[in-house]
Amino acid sequence: MSSVSHPTEAAVPVRSTPADAATEARDRTFRRAALGVSVVVLIWSFVEIVSLATRHTTGPELYGVLVAVLATGAGVANVVVLRSPRARALVVVAVLVVWAVVALGGIAGTVAHVVGPPMGEGPVDPRPRPIPAPLVFTLLGLMGGAALLLGQRATFRSLRRSWKESF
Repeated sequence: MSSVSHPTEAAVPVRSTPADAATEARDRTFRRAALGVSVVVLIWSFVEIVSLATRHTTGPELYGVLVAVLATGAGVANVVVLRSPRARALVVVAVLVVWAVVALGGIAGTVAHVVGPPMGEGPVDPRPRPIPAPLVFTLLGLMGGAALLLGQRATFRSLRRSWKESF
């Protein structure tokens, strides 16, 4: 018999304390809530893609569609990361960076709605630009990033614990 398929030593059971069990239950609750928020953000981002793809069709307006696509991609990444049993910290940080870009895109869109298109910039849409409308992406970015951070509390806690043990 090989030692790979049948271990020669019995594994030592790890006993958890009531505090550990409470922390694990709290982490599960946060992860479920974060997953729910992430699904809502994903659906909302997809609705924004469909909405903006029909209205923002020329010139700098396409940046709104790009931010909506980034928000939807980050929403999908949120759901995947929160559903995976062990997400890497680097992946979590990368998704948080995308959420930050989405949030900043909302602020940039608000500035673009206030300033309007530059002179000589191709066809201009004569419709009024609702100034606070792009801030929906800032809200999506904040909600998506917060959901990811809260949902990954256990991952960051274990990283912090291993970092403390190394010193």
